[in-house]
Amino acid sequence: MNIEIYPWLSRAWSQLQDRRANLPHALLIHGRPGLGKTILAQLFAQRLLCEGPADGDLPCGECAACLWFQQGNHPDYRILEPEALSAAEAETRAAEGEGRKREGEAASRQIRIDQVRELQDFLTIGTHRGGLRAVVVRPAEAMNAATANALLKSLEEPPPKTAFLLVSSAPDRLLPTVRSRCQTVGVAPATAAEAARWLRAKGLQDPEAALAYAANAPLAAVEDADERAARDSLIAGRLASGGRDALELADACEGVAPARVIFWLQKWVVDLVLARTAGRTRYHQRHAAALRGLADSLALERLLRFERSLAEAAAVAQHPLNPRLFLEDVFLRYGQIWETSSG
Repeated sequence: MNIEIYPWLSRAWSQLQDRRANLPHALLIHGRPGLGKTILAQLFAQRLLCEGPADGDLPCGECAACLWFQQGNHPDYRILEPEALSAAEAETRAAEGEGRKREGEAASRQIRIDQVRELQDFLTIGTHRGGLRAVVVRPAEAMNAATANALLKSLEEPPPKTAFLLVSSAPDRLLPTVRSRCQTVGVAPATAAEAARWLRAKGLQDPEAALAYAANAPLAAVEDADERAARDSLIAGRLASGGRDALELADACEGVAPARVIFWLQKWVVDLVLARTAGRTRYHQRHAAALRGLADSLALERLLRFERSLAEAAAVAQHPLNPRLFLEDVFLRYGQIWETSSG
């Protein structure tokens, strides 16, 4: 089996390998979103559990432990993540017909305290294979204070032969007591050249523009490619050409989750602000000229007020009562930022 490390992860992977000889009980792998930190943590967990040759940097991919890990059922491995990120759990619940715990309840976007409590049963028994045990927590900032304090007990008095691998894009949001129990491994951003080269090898067209939109995060650029056509229908087909009709803009977003539309709009408005104040753009390279033209006719105060309103809309965009009316209201307010002239 061919297992490879993304080129921009090589340095962080080397740091993890250096830790294997004297493995700490907890590592905090941190860096910007979209770089593959979770993939790195899981691959390291697999290497710790691998029963193949001990002198290799990568897991062998062929031993029983590796095969169990790849199938998601290694007895000495656990991952703590929000329910909203757990596709396997969602599929299991759908297959068993369980539905939500309460009618109308959304999948949790936090790591719940009962998940940490369930982990204690796993930690109190010996390892099944007689080797190490690995626990990945991602994203670690998804723990609230109660959950983090529950996990802290295990970090302060770690069970033997256990490695905790915490993954975070916002380590400053973790409790200081949690951070202090971990050795840190930083994941540096990819260089523009190596990221574009990798994306081009993956068949992605115009990788420079894709990277600009994804804030130079290669994996985010790959994921974003799946929704680019829908986004371009709104951005290139409507907003960049000056479209402001709320109903037409909402029509262009038919079938798209409101949260994604708000995310797109937030980036669009950031570029409008930059074009208005600095004559440049950050995310929409292909529409830079259109953005500068639109920004020239904008009242900056109204634009900034709309930008703040989008942050408020993002807080409820996951589950609006009426998605269509929600988007119409957002686009109505978008059109209103042109209602006064700017000097």
